[in-house]
Amino acid sequence: MEPEQIVEKIVEETDLEEDEIEEKVDEKMDEFEGLVSEEGAIHLVAKEADVQIAESSDQALKVENIVPDMRKVNIKGRVTRISETNTFERDDGDDGKVRNITLGDGTGTARLSLWDDQTEIAEKVDEGDAIGISGAYTVEDNQGNAELRLGDSAQVKMMDDDEVPEVEADEVSEKTEASIREVRSKNAEYSVRGMIMDVYTSSPFYSQCPECGNTVREDDDGEYVCEEHGEVEPDKALAMSIVLDDGTGNTRVVMFGDRARELLDIDEETEKEGDIEAVEKAATDVIGRRIEVEGRARHNDYFGTLELIANSFEEIEAEKELDQIIEMFEA
Repeated sequence: MEPEQIVEKIVEETDLEEDEIEEKVDEKMDEFEGLVSEEGAIHLVAKEADVQIAESSDQALKVENIVPDMRKVNIKGRVTRISETNTFERDDGDDGKVRNITLGDGTGTARLSLWDDQTEIAEKVDEGDAIGISGAYTVEDNQGNAELRLGDSAQVKMMDDDEVPEVEADEVSEKTEASIREVRSKNAEYSVRGMIMDVYTSSPFYSQCPECGNTVREDDDGEYVCEEHGEVEPDKALAMSIVLDDGTGNTRVVMFGDRARELLDIDEETEKEGDIEAVEKAATDVIGRRIEVEGRARHNDYFGTLELIANSFEEIEAEKELDQIIEMFEA
């Protein structure tokens, strides 16, 4: 369902006028300081207004049209990447495991998250295979993207090669070393280096399910409900934005979880407790540091610019950087 259609549905099913909805969307985008797109904010407003926006069509959706909080999602794509199985201990002491499959269909890529027994699905497919998924649902991952999940009635099956387009080479993104002004392509992977000029600390935490790490938000009753695990007592997780400048330009870089903790040099307990004072103190110490960031470019609807979602980073050693500058001039 397109954003305009969702707004129309909210108007039809609630007492809200279109201008009131636009105001609420703006408030959501302000609340998340650009970490949620305008389309994502519309979905949040619909969800809070108890307006059902589930997709009911049996037609397969394109990856580019998948957003969080969808139901009965049907999709066809090619397996572009299969992660290793990650095991973890749940709060009740039981072991859990998760494995991810990345799907591409020519319009973009999406992650299918497999939990516990579902991880066996990943053993039956290979990269390049064409598969179809029916009856899935989506959640918002900790980077603001739509992530596919399989409910009890969902199905995964192999497809004929001619039913799914070949994935373009640039869809399985390879890292490009670039200056900041050369970061121009949405969804491409870049490696950039520069100096940290600013760190945003006004709203550094979001709430997540302690079991699966899924983003959760407080409902009207003051409860936090995870799509996968129901009502939960959420942990706090870091989502830090910095400004990186390399002399050719500057860009906003967003770091989640492990990357944010590593940047600020704070422990996981401090993060879970949501200690804002500790974050603010640590943030002042990183300004002026030079780092190299590898990440994916995305368009930030709030600011109208491209930004990087960091996959990893490392501090630049002065001697190493000097050697690279010399090599560049000698080339």
